[in-house]
Amino acid sequence: MPQCMNDDTFVNINYLNWEKETSNGLVLLDFWAEWCSACVAQDKIYKEIKREFGDKIKIGKIHVGDNRVLSDKFGIRNIPYIILLKNGKKILQMPGIMSKEYLIGQIKKHIKDE
Repeated sequence: MPQCMNDDTFVNINYLNWEKETSNGLVLLDFWAEWCSACVAQDKIYKEIKREFGDKIKIGKIHVGDNRVLSDKFGIRNIPYIILLKNGKKILQMPGIMSKEYLIGQIKKHIKDE
């Protein structure tokens, strides 16, 4: 298992558990790889987001090397790449590094709608 997955802040998402893990609630998906230093750096921000929102959001990690089907489904060509899902539907996609403030603002918008 890749290094930054040793934490229960994150849910390891793959093709087999995709439906179960993404069909309900707000899910922040992070497409990543261990060789991507920007991806690993973003983990600190995701942990802070999880602490702030708790059970109101799930943070899913999708390793691009192990999950070509999911990467292709969303047209992922560069990482890090973030997608926000609500009840299984894509509501936002964000390529590249995102600030904690920006991500929190986007999440708050969608939590209000519930």
